[in-house]
Amino acid sequence: MGRGKAYTGIDLFRLAAAFLVVAIHTSPLASFSETGDFILTRIVARVAVPFFLMTSGFFLIGRYACDNAPLLRFLRRMTALYGAAVCLCLPLNLYNGYFSERPLLPRLLKDLVFDGTLYHLWYLPAAILGSAAAWFLVRRFGLGRAFGISLALYAVGLFGDSYYGVIEGIPFLRRFYEELFAVSDQTRNGIFLAPVFFLLGGLLAEREKSAPWKSAARRKRGGKERLGEKEESVGKERPGRERMGVWAAAFLVLFLLWFGEAMLLRHFGVQRHDSMYVFLLPCMWCLFGLLLFVRGRRLPQLRALSLIVYLIHPLVIVGVRVLARVLGLWDLLVENSLFHYLAVCALSAAVAGAVLWIRRALAGGRSVPADRGETDRAWIEVDLGHLAHNVEELTGRMPAGCRLMAVVKAEAYGHGAFPVAACAERMGVSAFGVATVDEGIALRRYGIRGEILVLGYASPSRAGELARYHLTVTLADLRHAECLNGQGYRLRAHLKVDTGMHRLGFDAGDVDAVARAFSLQHLRIDGIYTHL
Repeated sequence: MGRGKAYTGIDLFRLAAAFLVVAIHTSPLASFSETGDFILTRIVARVAVPFFLMTSGFFLIGRYACDNAPLLRFLRRMTALYGAAVCLCLPLNLYNGYFSERPLLPRLLKDLVFDGTLYHLWYLPAAILGSAAAWFLVRRFGLGRAFGISLALYAVGLFGDSYYGVIEGIPFLRRFYEELFAVSDQTRNGIFLAPVFFLLGGLLAEREKSAPWKSAARRKRGGKERLGEKEESVGKERPGRERMGVWAAAFLVLFLLWFGEAMLLRHFGVQRHDSMYVFLLPCMWCLFGLLLFVRGRRLPQLRALSLIVYLIHPLVIVGVRVLARVLGLWDLLVENSLFHYLAVCALSAAVAGAVLWIRRALAGGRSVPADRGETDRAWIEVDLGHLAHNVEELTGRMPAGCRLMAVVKAEAYGHGAFPVAACAERMGVSAFGVATVDEGIALRRYGIRGEILVLGYASPSRAGELARYHLTVTLADLRHAECLNGQGYRLRAHLKVDTGMHRLGFDAGDVDAVARAFSLQHLRIDGIYTHL
């Protein structure tokens, strides 16, 4: 559980999820029990796609939308995979007569955007649409409100999926969903299903990021605590089996509730499809949270293996059927659903392993760039744990009613404005000082939500940007205040008083000018400060 260890549990579960997807498309228990097969493929295996979406969200979506480079990389990768998968599945589409149906173009466009050109490919366009939607919502509304919007979208999707029978008898709702189904065959797509799971992953990532600040701050106190107190604090910080047990118990309870929900919906025959459930959301939260306890070394090969298994298993299903016919093992490898599933899993894993071996062999002759750490002569190392400790010490010594403002101008004096501001905000700091309007805009674009005061001179021509990004402006003197007021924007402001620096500020003795500034219509003065 040490710092820097990889999320081994996520890597391990990727492969399990890939084989659960194979189970959905092969029905392993169909030869033995229809109910048992429903439980395996329509309940247990339904964790697979949400898990993949949450994994992407965990590493992609966060409270601080600092730049869109990770999103663009993800979209490029998923689009390339989708294109390759569509080409890979062309033989199956030709065999199934996909291109002989008319009208072809509308159906092809609909499938490319929402449903996938083969039954398992819907996940790829869903991931592309869902990630873009989740990123946009976080950038526009913040992580909390974005999650609320995604929950509303998921609720709309529920009634087009497992709860369709509930609204089917209501004419205007039935017509609404019929229009939706004309565009996308299912509501389990990148608009109604995917965003909420991307954001669940993002929320768990924020939870992981927030925890270290508190524990790090406690560790930095060191000798200031009595020995008994320090040992007790360390004991509380250690995740331990107790916390993992709580998560496991919660997962078990929620899974049983989800199981009951699915069985009831099946019993009453209200399901149009069976991918979206109410209790699936909290169940996935606990399952993913459990996986985060499993730390160790990175397993990148498992990630690649699971992806290849996911992409090729429909072709392998056909291959197993051909092989069974040639070898005279039809009853064993096809009619027996469990052996059919095991054969598809084994052959898919074998093909995926061969592909990875070939890829490694082809890459073996390439030169590997030298580690930068061997050549760089100097670097900056910023310990955010020390920063968290300083924030905690300062806030703990301030009188009641006071708030701490973190000044992060000039890239936090070279330490990095975004990481410093993000760390401070997680510690409860809700006000930040910057030198310029552009620095304030940059923090807003990163996702910092607290008050941001521009300490330097802000040109009245930028009043629109001050209002748009909710920045608080410093009033340099009465003329500056009047010019800002004349722009017609409602602005929050702090009034600066010159007490000897002679840079910016109202004259300390000019009470009339200060009073006139407070009377200006479009300015709301929230504070007065000086620079000693």
